[in-house]
Amino acid sequence: ALPLAGGLALHLLGYWIFRSANSQKDAFRRDPTAPGVAHLTFLETTRGTRLLTSGWWGSARKINYTGDWIMGLSWCALCGTDSAVPYFY
Repeated sequence: ALPLAGGLALHLLGYWIFRSANSQKDAFRRDPTAPGVAHLTFLETTRGTRLLTSGWWGSARKINYTGDWIMGLSWCALCGTDSAVPYFY
């Protein structure tokens, strides 16, 4: 039961990172002056787009993939460590 609970906790952490990072970017794209994202800093690019430099996207580029990777790891971890094959997901 403990490994299953640990796998579920890892999955939920990954899902939270994935969803909250994507939600933050989406909210900023929709309305950068909205109260939930108005505090975020950004750089104007030469293309005229805005590159977030704070919040989730200030921590790392493509931070949503980190959450996705953690979710994948939680699925693989359920297979144990007898074989490395599940970890090539």
